[in-house]
Order: sequence, then structure tokens, then C-alpha cells
Amino acid sequence: MDKETSPLLVEINLNVRNQNKNENECESQFASNVITKEEYSSINSETKDLVKTPERATNLAAVMHLFKASVGTGILSLPTAVKDGGTIVGSVGIAIIAIMSVHCMHLLIKCSHYLSKKYQCQHLSYGEVAEIASKPYLGDKSALLKKLVNAFLTINQLGICSIYIVFVAKTIVEITAIVISIDTRLIILCLVPIIIVFSLVRSLEKIAYISTIANVLSVTGLIMILQFLGRNLKNPAIYPMFAGWNRLPIFFSITIFAFEGITVVLPLFNEVSKPEDFPWVINFSMTFVTAFYIMIGMFGYIAYGDKISGSVTLNLPDNWLYDTVKCIYAVGTFLSFFIQFYVPMEIMLPFLLSKFKTSRLYMLDYLFRALFVVFTCLCAIGIPQIGNFISLIGAVTSSSLSIIFPALIHILTFKKEDLSKFAFAKNMLLIIVGVAAFVIGTYSSLLAIADGFRSSKNKYL
Repeated sequence: MDKETSPLLVEINLNVRNQNKNENECESQFASNVITKEEYSSINSETKDLVKTPERATNLAAVMHLFKASVGTGILSLPTAVKDGGTIVGSVGIAIIAIMSVHCMHLLIKCSHYLSKKYQCQHLSYGEVAEIASKPYLGDKSALLKKLVNAFLTINQLGICSIYIVFVAKTIVEITAIVISIDTRLIILCLVPIIIVFSLVRSLEKIAYISTIANVLSVTGLIMILQFLGRNLKNPAIYPMFAGWNRLPIFFSITIFAFEGITVVLPLFNEVSKPEDFPWVINFSMTFVTAFYIMIGMFGYIAYGDKISGSVTLNLPDNWLYDTVKCIYAVGTFLSFFIQFYVPMEIMLPFLLSKFKTSRLYMLDYLFRALFVVFTCLCAIGIPQIGNFISLIGAVTSSSLSIIFPALIHILTFKKEDLSKFAFAKNMLLIIVGVAAFVIGTYSSLLAIADGFRSSKNKYL
């Protein structure tokens, strides 16, 4: 096969050409900061012809995907969040954040649907929705908002990958502590070669198989954890109903991190067979997820109180049964790493590889994947504190992706249409809450991380 027509090169050129059209050619056709239906259709006609239409997902499949996307490592830190909020404020706060998060999911879906219908386009990504919505206001600079959203998505996913590595390493330390004392950082270094090998898998189909195994292991682990917590509950009256104002930012950051389903809402909406049913799919799925979150958070805190660790699995007893549970969840989390890793690679690799004129793009592809794995592992080594790391990622990226951007995009989409004063005020309130969570949560998380390093007891948590 000719060098210029190798499969990877064709794939990269297609991705880059599509990105360039969205970021350059598309923008240049906005004569008056407004794109016409015909212009958008002509820009995307080539991509539509080349992209194979996937099989549509049923409502049940969408419910399961949204549930799986929401139940990650963040759920294991919710008992810590309840500790930082208090029994009443913590449980009620999880419900309030859930309502905010779900509402912002609906805002994002509404904007995507409206813009897709207006400009006769399909399968808009989060960044593309932001770009098109901001075009009448930012003109040629609207692509910057898309790049900003994609940057936050990338940071969020790589941050999740780093947290997964810390969790797996800490679990290994916890299990082997009976025999030998091992530094968490050393375990992370030992995991690097294994993670690099798995990260070289480029096939989404093979990653889907890994995802299925990871989901089975994670759900099995959660059931075992929940039944143990349920059998060891104490009197909730002995714990404070409100932990104090100074701990609320950490509570918010950890909780908003757990509601990470916003990153998969648009891809799911684009693939469901009945888009008109998707609003109730979100409501049904997230109601179940929220109830599960409150149960895990409350049970974990009431069972262990102030002794709760950054991940509730670290509080399970040291015996063969619960060491097995820890191993099951750790293996499930390890396999989930590659699902989360797939997203930033899809965003970054086409752009990076397009800068090189060589026939050995496969080698460069593997090299960049290895370098990004090393980067996530270095982040894990730098902050080997599960709870505080989750709080930091939650404050920086989750508050932006789950609250700030959806509310801002909704204002940009409908400000010149029929946006009511109430909707505008509500969106502005969400943005203010999100910005406050970003600033105060980041500051509080960095202070907590610094305190964690100063404390020998929590040095490797």
C-alpha cells in the first residue's frame, strides 16, 4: 500500500480535515456572524458521506450507558463528601447538586437539538455546540470556545485516569500492607509498563469488551461494599448534621466530580433511536444514580465516621473476602482507565499526528499514547491522595463542564431568540455558582493537598 494511503494516515487526515472545516472554513462563511443551513450542510457533506452510520441505541441501552458513565471511582469518595457536609447537609446537598447537574444536561441537549435543527446538521459534539452557539457573538474567535471546552474535557479525562491509577496503587498497598510496607509511588511506577501496553489498543470494539468486563467487576464490588456498610451502620445522631462552612467547597467538588455523566450525554443523544425520549431517559437514569449516591455516601459515613478514607474500599476489613472485593474493584477500575483514556486520545492525537510528515505514523501514535500514560502516572505520583485529587479535578473541570458551560451555551443559543428573563437569571445564577465552586473549590483542594503532604499519617492517601 502506498505511504500516503495507509489506513492510519487516511483516518488522521479525515479527522484533521473535519476539524479544520469546523474551525476555519465553517467560520469564514459567516458573513454576518450567522451561518446558513446551506453553508453548514455543504461544509459537512463530505464527512457525512464518509462516516458510517452506526446502529442506533435503544432507550434501555442509553439508560445503562448513562448509569455506567456516572458510577465510577467518584462514588467511592462520596462518604468523604458527606463527612465534609454533614449527615443532613451532605445528603440534601447531593440531591441539590444532582438536580443542578441533570438540569444542565437538559440545557445542553436542548441547545444541541435546536442548533442541529436550525443548521440541518447532526452529531454535534460538546465543543461544536459551544462553537456554533457563540458564533453570532464571537465571530471568527468562536473556535476558541470549542478549544476551551475540548481542553477541559481532555484535562477532566486525564485527571480521571490519574485518579484511577492512584486508586489501583493504593488498593495494592492496602492489600499487601499485612506482609510488607510499600510506597504508593513505587507501585505506580511498576504499573506504568502494564498501562502502556494496554493503552496501545486503538480499536473501540476491543475497548468495548474491556468496558463490559470492567462494568461487571465494578457492579459486583459495589454490591459487596454496600451490603457490608449496611451491616455496620451506627447511630447517625452521633454525627454532625452540618460540618461547617469551611468544608463545603470540598464537599461540592467531590460530589460534582461524581456526576461525570455530562461528558457522555451528547454522544448518547446522537446515537439513540428515539431522541424525543431522551429527556426522560436522563431523568430516570439520574434519579436512580442519585439515590445510589446518597445511599453509598450516607452508609459509608455513618459506618466509619471521621475515620472514612478517600475511598471507602480502603476502610473494608483485612480478610480474604474483602481483600477479594478490593481486588475486584481495583481490576475493574484498572480496565476502566483505558475507556477514559480513549476520549482525550481521540481529541489530541489527530491534531498532533497531522504535524508530522512520515510513513511511520503508527509508531508516533504509540509513542504519544505512551507519553500521555507517563504524564498521567506522573500526576498520580505527584498527588497520591485519592479524596483530595478527586476534589481538585471536580473543582477545576467538573464544575466547568457540568454547570458553567451548559448554562453559558444556553444563554448564547437563545439570547437572541426567546430566552425569558427568568431563564437568563437562572442561568446566570448557575454560572455564578459554578465559578464560585471553581475558584473556592480549587483553593480549598490545593490547601487540603498541601496539608496531606505535611501530615505523615495521610502522606500516601
